Amino acid sequence: MNQSTAIFLVNPHARAVHAIYEPEDPGKAKPPRGLFKTLDPDVAVGDIVLVESTTRHGFTVVKVVETDVDFDPETTETVRWIACRLDLSAHKSLIAKEQQMLSAVRQAEMRQKRQKLAEALVLSAEELKALPIAAVGED
Repeated sequence: MNQSTAIFLVNPHARAVHAIYEPEDPGKAKPPRGLFKTLDPDVAVGDIVLVESTTRHGFTVVKVVETDVDFDPETTETVRWIACRLDLSAHKSLIAKEQQMLSAVRQAEMRQKRQKLAEALVLSAEELKALPIAAVGED
């Protein structure tokens, strides 16, 4: 008996899940699927989950591509646990806020460079705007 699948015989709430390690790439062969187990009823297709592995610190990240899959309980494959689902909403929010900040920084840098150029040319901002090239493309 495969001891890593015994939970499916003992607990009717155990779920078998297929997940992939590599992103799917249109035009390429589908990445191989790994079989994992969970007791979390909320694990869904598209979730990013932390799973047991034999790499680094004993965990790695995969993407769920199928839930409640049929499988052979006599498989020789070791079926590892899903440790948890990753809630990426806080991270996505942080990245969005960083993008807003970077946009503000780029705008400030552009204003500063324009001002320095005007000062180097000994022109006021209005005189710089009055240069014929400054109005090209306004039509």
